[in-house]
Amino acid sequence: MYEFSLTDSVNNTIQDLCRQAGWTKVRRVMVKAGGLRKLNPELMAFIFAAIAQGTPAEGAVFSVMIMPVTLLCFSCGKVSSTDEPEKVCPLCGSSNVYVLSGNEFSIEALEVEINHD
Repeated sequence: MYEFSLTDSVNNTIQDLCRQAGWTKVRRVMVKAGGLRKLNPELMAFIFAAIAQGTPAEGAVFSVMIMPVTLLCFSCGKVSSTDEPEKVCPLCGSSNVYVLSGNEFSIEALEVEINHD
Protein backbone atom coordinates (compact mmCIF):
# COMPACT_ATOMS: atom_id res chain seq x y z
CA MET A 1 0.00 0.00 0.00
CA TYR A 2 1.69 3.14 -1.31
CA GLU A 3 -0.18 5.50 1.04
CA PHE A 4 0.92 3.50 4.08
CA SER A 5 4.64 3.76 3.31
CA LEU A 6 4.46 7.51 2.64
CA THR A 7 2.35 8.18 5.74
CA ASP A 8 4.64 6.04 7.89
CA SER A 9 7.62 8.01 6.59
CA VAL A 10 5.89 11.30 7.49
CA ASN A 11 5.14 9.97 10.97
CA ASN A 12 8.74 8.82 11.49
CA THR A 13 10.04 12.23 10.38
CA ILE A 14 7.66 14.00 12.75
CA GLN A 15 8.69 11.78 15.67
CA ASP A 16 12.37 12.52 14.95
CA LEU A 17 11.62 16.25 14.83
CA CYS A 18 9.72 16.05 18.13
CA ARG A 19 12.70 14.38 19.84
CA GLN A 20 15.21 16.85 18.37
CA ALA A 21 13.20 20.04 18.94
CA GLY A 22 11.48 19.14 22.19
CA TRP A 23 7.96 19.37 20.80
CA THR A 24 5.45 17.80 23.17
CA LYS A 25 2.38 17.76 20.96
CA VAL A 26 1.67 17.93 17.24
CA ARG A 27 -1.72 19.50 16.54
CA ARG A 28 -1.75 19.67 12.75
CA VAL A 29 0.17 18.11 9.87
CA MET A 30 -0.11 19.26 6.27
CA VAL A 31 1.68 17.48 3.46
CA LYS A 32 1.96 18.59 -0.14
CA ALA A 33 1.80 16.02 -2.93
CA GLY A 34 1.93 16.30 -6.69
CA GLY A 35 -1.03 15.01 -8.67
CA LEU A 36 1.06 12.36 -10.41
CA ARG A 37 1.40 10.54 -7.09
CA LYS A 38 -2.31 9.62 -7.28
CA LEU A 39 -2.70 9.64 -3.49
CA ASN A 40 -5.89 9.14 -1.52
CA PRO A 41 -5.88 11.93 1.13
CA GLU A 42 -8.68 10.34 3.20
CA LEU A 43 -6.85 7.04 3.34
CA MET A 44 -3.64 8.78 4.41
CA ALA A 45 -5.47 10.64 7.20
CA PHE A 46 -6.96 7.34 8.40
CA ILE A 47 -3.56 5.64 8.35
CA PHE A 48 -1.92 8.56 10.15
CA ALA A 49 -4.53 8.48 12.93
CA ALA A 50 -3.76 4.80 13.48
CA ILE A 51 0.05 4.92 13.40
CA ALA A 52 0.30 8.12 15.46
CA GLN A 53 -1.41 6.49 18.46
CA GLY A 54 0.77 6.81 21.56
CA THR A 55 3.02 9.49 20.00
CA PRO A 56 3.06 13.30 20.30
CA ALA A 57 1.11 13.36 17.00
CA GLU A 58 -1.82 11.36 18.37
CA GLY A 59 -5.04 13.18 17.50
CA ALA A 60 -3.35 15.58 15.07
CA VAL A 61 -5.34 16.81 12.10
CA PHE A 62 -3.70 15.37 8.99
CA SER A 63 -4.34 16.93 5.59
CA VAL A 64 -2.95 16.48 2.10
CA MET A 65 -2.76 19.34 -0.38
CA ILE A 66 -2.75 17.89 -3.90
CA MET A 67 -0.79 20.11 -6.28
CA PRO A 68 -1.60 20.33 -9.99
CA VAL A 69 0.58 18.69 -12.59
CA THR A 70 2.51 21.26 -14.66
CA LEU A 71 3.60 20.20 -18.12
CA LEU A 72 5.69 21.66 -20.92
CA CYS A 73 4.28 20.49 -24.22
CA PHE A 74 6.80 19.99 -27.02
CA SER A 75 4.00 19.85 -29.61
CA CYS A 76 2.26 23.18 -28.94
CA GLY A 77 5.09 24.81 -26.96
CA LYS A 78 2.86 25.82 -24.04
CA VAL A 79 3.22 25.33 -20.30
CA SER A 80 -0.03 24.25 -18.68
CA SER A 81 -1.38 22.86 -15.43
CA THR A 82 -3.93 20.15 -14.97
CA ASP A 83 -5.60 18.34 -12.09
CA GLU A 84 -5.60 15.15 -14.13
CA PRO A 85 -2.87 12.64 -13.24
CA GLU A 86 -2.18 11.92 -16.91
CA LYS A 87 0.88 13.08 -18.82
CA VAL A 88 -1.12 14.61 -21.69
CA CYS A 89 -1.21 18.28 -22.67
CA PRO A 90 -4.64 19.63 -21.68
CA LEU A 91 -4.38 22.22 -24.48
CA CYS A 92 -3.61 20.09 -27.53
CA GLY A 93 -3.87 16.48 -26.30
CA SER A 94 -0.26 15.58 -27.11
CA SER A 95 1.64 13.12 -24.93
CA ASN A 96 4.93 14.69 -26.07
CA VAL A 97 5.35 16.54 -22.75
CA TYR A 98 7.92 17.18 -20.05
CA VAL A 99 6.73 17.13 -16.42
CA LEU A 100 7.75 20.35 -14.67
CA SER A 101 5.95 19.51 -11.41
CA GLY A 102 3.60 16.88 -10.11
CA ASN A 103 5.88 14.34 -8.43
CA GLU A 104 6.67 16.33 -5.28
CA PHE A 105 5.91 15.10 -1.76
CA SER A 106 6.84 17.03 1.39
CA ILE A 107 5.74 18.01 4.84
CA GLU A 108 4.45 21.51 4.17
CA ALA A 109 3.41 22.64 7.67
CA LEU A 110 3.27 21.47 11.27
CA GLU A 111 1.47 23.04 14.20
CA VAL A 112 3.18 21.99 17.42
CA GLU A 113 3.31 22.67 21.15
CA ILE A 114 6.45 23.03 23.20
CA ASN A 115 6.59 22.25 26.91
CA HIS A 116 8.35 25.15 28.67
CA ASP A 117 9.16 23.44 31.97
